[in-house]
Amino acid sequence: MAIPAPTVVNTDVLIVGGGLGGARAALRARELGADVTLVEKAVVSRAGPMTYVHSQFAPYKLLEGDELLKWIEEFVIGANYLADQDWIEIYLREGYFRVQELVEMGVPFVRDEHGNLKYSIVRGHKIGTTLGVDGRICMEILRREMKSAGVRLIEKVMVNDLLTADGRYPTQDRVSGAFGVHVRTGEPYIFKAKAVILNTGPLYPKIHYAFVDHCTGEGHAMAYRAGARMAGMEFAQYAAWSYFNRAFFTPGQAKIQGIGAKFINAQGEEFMPRYDPIWGNMSGLFQVARAIATEYIEGRGPCYVDMRHCSDEDIQVLYTVAPSVHRAFQEFNIDPRKDLLRTDSFILIGTGSSSGMWVDLRARTTVEGLYGVGTCTHLPHMMTGISGSSLSTYSNVGGYRAGEDAARLAASIPAPPVHDRQVQELIKRFFAPLERKGQTRPSDAWMAIGEVTARAPFALFKNEERIARTRDELRELRRTLIPKVTAPDIHEVVKANEVANYLQMAEVVCEAMRARKESRGELIRVDYPYVDNDEWLKWVFVQRRDEGDEPAISYWDLPYDRYPIKAPSGKTPITYPIPEAYR
Repeated sequence: MAIPAPTVVNTDVLIVGGGLGGARAALRARELGADVTLVEKAVVSRAGPMTYVHSQFAPYKLLEGDELLKWIEEFVIGANYLADQDWIEIYLREGYFRVQELVEMGVPFVRDEHGNLKYSIVRGHKIGTTLGVDGRICMEILRREMKSAGVRLIEKVMVNDLLTADGRYPTQDRVSGAFGVHVRTGEPYIFKAKAVILNTGPLYPKIHYAFVDHCTGEGHAMAYRAGARMAGMEFAQYAAWSYFNRAFFTPGQAKIQGIGAKFINAQGEEFMPRYDPIWGNMSGLFQVARAIATEYIEGRGPCYVDMRHCSDEDIQVLYTVAPSVHRAFQEFNIDPRKDLLRTDSFILIGTGSSSGMWVDLRARTTVEGLYGVGTCTHLPHMMTGISGSSLSTYSNVGGYRAGEDAARLAASIPAPPVHDRQVQELIKRFFAPLERKGQTRPSDAWMAIGEVTARAPFALFKNEERIARTRDELRELRRTLIPKVTAPDIHEVVKANEVANYLQMAEVVCEAMRARKESRGELIRVDYPYVDNDEWLKWVFVQRRDEGDEPAISYWDLPYDRYPIKAPSGKTPITYPIPEAYR
């Protein structure tokens, strides 16, 4: 395959990823007069987590005083006391306005019989409210708004690396743009920009249809290679339990919980209160998946999701907000008002509630000119937690802030330099699988990764030795298998780069898991079977400081001396039972 000559695009603000956060960033930057280019790996309004199920955490009014503190407290507790309370306050105050702006744009949030917005409660909340909507329609409206505002949309281009003003990784200077490739034609793209905003979505493996299979961690990996500080990587464990009747999978797990679904085992016991006495059936995705797996291991399976008691009105709301659930139930002839649904769970390395670039209150990373928005960041308002709909509103708030700051930065500086040597090296590396001979395909690498990371001792019952062994096996795959991956066409070249990005981040995840010497949220360590609020009310940072593979680990103590919501002191044993064979 002959590689076409690169297309060069000059812009003030480059946004990589066309989800809710990217769209809000683009609109705000354009509003402030910046030339804005948004690049999407697939098609805006038909890609990313936003498009298959969607809700907005939405305060029903502007919160103030003691009421605001109660909402902050709910987030802090739900985040296992690791959330940045400064971010939560911004999120709650500004979230109200950002959601109302979507209403004004015409986003058709669910309404009651009187035509009023229908606020509801979902997983992880008892007072915080949510608005539901079909995410595809929401993104179609935002796409229309961007086109009308003059945002330049470039679709089906995979951005794989950042460009730096000094031509180095990690950079000692600033970002100066990005390098991408059209996923159908193979045409390289060179984007020259004064500011870059990443909205590339979560870190997911491409080995199960539960995942948004084009969100494989490009944003995470390119930011890490450029020297950005990563945070919350130890909590990068994706769990799912809505694999029903061993026949089909649906999204919408938080919405199913939100209408009152119960989890029962083969004896008919409602088991979640035993694993999570506070939240019970409204517990987090990871907690539910882990509990289901443990019920099977200890002989009380199969497990079921029970919605037979849910009202017709609530079932209809579920179908409206998560239409793919409705289609699946129709296809497999399931009536949730009458039928139990068998559930099987799994846990792999991937974005659960956090993992990604550290960002400040303006959505800036530690690399000058680089911003992060949405689930490619460390999600500072929760870090590790069980909120079922707060990610989209964080994208809404963070995207607006990133677009505002990036536009102002772009107006104040000249265009930074782009180095041709760096560009040529990136092109050569991206297309390298085309030049190799052999039969190893990206799918072989994904299967090898799955075999390493899905084993129960690592997935469910981590300790120092199991984490280190998994890291070493992943490192060996990156050293020996990735250089053998071949690609006969551009489609497979894209897949080869996806698996390489994911694998690099999976190693970083293991390093962060080793660094946290306690159990909290998604991270359960059997050698530290307790939450330690005396020593571990802190974030773990992972950063590439030189051109080698060894990451630098550092820590940040949360400033509880000034936070309004305090954390209890001491160590609290975890409630999950650990089978003797895995201790």
